[in-house]
Amino acid sequence: MTAAHVVDIAGVKVGDGHPVALVAEVGTFFNRDIGLAMSYLEQAAEAGAPLFKTEILHDPNVCLPGTGLVHEYRHARGASQEDYRALIERKCVSLADYRKLFERCHALGVPFIATVYDFTGVDFLADVGGAAVKIARDNVDNVPLIRHAARTGLPMIFDAGIVYLEEIARAVRLARDSGAGGVVVNHHPGANPAPAEVHHLRAISMYKEALGVPVGLACHYRGDEMLYVAIGAGANLLEKGVVEDPDRVEQDLVSASRLSELPALVRKVAECSAALGVAQVSAREPRDLSVRKGLVARRAISAGAKIGAEDLRFAWPPHGISVAHWDLVVGSKAVRALAAGDVIRWADISIEG
Repeated sequence: MTAAHVVDIAGVKVGDGHPVALVAEVGTFFNRDIGLAMSYLEQAAEAGAPLFKTEILHDPNVCLPGTGLVHEYRHARGASQEDYRALIERKCVSLADYRKLFERCHALGVPFIATVYDFTGVDFLADVGGAAVKIARDNVDNVPLIRHAARTGLPMIFDAGIVYLEEIARAVRLARDSGAGGVVVNHHPGANPAPAEVHHLRAISMYKEALGVPVGLACHYRGDEMLYVAIGAGANLLEKGVVEDPDRVEQDLVSASRLSELPALVRKVAECSAALGVAQVSAREPRDLSVRKGLVARRAISAGAKIGAEDLRFAWPPHGISVAHWDLVVGSKAVRALAAGDVIRWADISIEG
């Protein structure tokens, strides 16, 4: 991936060669309680999460009323069903309250990302200084929304879950052509919670090669293991839900991490990211070679005698000829008499042609 493919999200560089960016995602976990959202934000900031994410869900008319559409979601106690319109209505937050949350982000110095569902949400996010626009997988084919979001010039993040490669490729191309300030694609396993076997994290490298963008993981695994596997698989960004109690009966909470665990999660992600290093490893100099091995006479060797393998052993420190030159010494001639245990030096032998 070239430098041109690195995406700058309010100073957080997302791409190969940069630390993996962790996004603390609170979604709509707080429902209409903006005070609770503030608490989540402050705990995320204290934990050191570099990016914060929510959703701008302000108008229930993004879902038609009276259709009978039912949303089923898993939680720690099983599964629940809820009328989709009713679910949206109980999660809508006024733009005035969102503004309070985002002003607090600015005060804490935490860049924020939001999933948007309509033009008003896009414009509002740009107006309040959002760091990036998130497009949910259900809007991957929403041409007018993608185009409108891209025209803000903000970076855009797409979820690639339960979509065909050509669908996400079209979305990426549209965003680029419409002026987006960079594009990131999140691999999304689909289910929530997503078991390990549906993750197929090798897809991260496939998306990078096919789309030429930084690739992240929208983590919906109940636990943190997939985050670290994703880092090893080349993920540039990790989006993980955080909440006070993931066992509460509520939509989308089941795969979130506890906010109390977030400091440790931030540290682990940073350590795993640092461990990747660079592809071409060079040893740190000066190297300590004191326990490398040198050649020693196994037994007495007469002056002028041909040295055989049976005459040699090796030990450290390597005061004389390195054991790396074993094949040169075997078959050489002793220039002087050597006692058992003597270090063998170059001056002690003659290499016969």
